[in-house]
Amino acid sequence: SIAVDEELMETPGFSIDQLMELAGLSVASAVAEAYPLPQGRRVLIVCGPGNNGGDGLVAARHLYHFGYEPTVVYPKRPQKQLFVNLVTQCEQLGIPVLSEMPSSF
Repeated sequence: SIAVDEELMETPGFSIDQLMELAGLSVASAVAEAYPLPQGRRVLIVCGPGNNGGDGLVAARHLYHFGYEPTVVYPKRPQKQLFVNLVTQCEQLGIPVLSEMPSSF
């Protein structure tokens, strides 16, 4: 996966922001196809501290716009501005971004 990212970012390539948007939209679309509304409205997304975590945050945002009710668990948040912005976008939409797993879901 790192080699694919590097290849896609070569000049003139995609930025990491663009790759996250594409990956997150792809994940959200796959979820929507596998679990069409109205069934399965609630979605739990667990994000790690790397770029895949950023993909998860983007997926949560898209799922929200598709009509789902995502909740994000994001225990190790990097301080890079890109990730801070993605968390802020989710929070501004009212998507819960938690530091630990919820006791019930």
